[in-house]
Amino acid sequence: MGVQSHVLELTSSLSAEKIFQGLVIDADTVIPKAASGAYKNVQVKGDGGAGTIKNITLPEGSPITTMTLRTDAVNKEALTYDYSVIDGDILLGFIESIENHLVVVPTANGGSITKTTAIFHTKGDAVVPEENIKFANEQNTALFKAIEAYLIAN
Repeated sequence: MGVQSHVLELTSSLSAEKIFQGLVIDADTVIPKAASGAYKNVQVKGDGGAGTIKNITLPEGSPITTMTLRTDAVNKEALTYDYSVIDGDILLGFIESIENHLVVVPTANGGSITKTTAIFHTKGDAVVPEENIKFANEQNTALFKAIEAYLIAN
């Protein structure tokens, strides 16, 4: 199995606690309001804590249509969230899973930095193409900005 990692850092004027609340704790209610077309359907099994499974269907016409996420750990005090993508066509047939570690850190000006480390566990010596990582970064940044705008407005 191959392992490949990538880090995405996004800054916000919102406090670390507020952005964490919107991105992680209240994501299932915030995302449909902030980015109404982001998901076609989300089925949640669990209470949001470790072991929770989310089966997500993305809109028609998207290059990726399904993904299953498993919450591995949530720490509200440390503002950390660990989850894995364990199934769906998002794995492109050559990725076993994608381990994600998110941490939100306060900045001196009252804002925050959200840092997500994605670790791709690939089949054999497969490598995730750079254009796939770039596309994922663009999608994740757009969703982050939509959530941030919603939280600022509300």
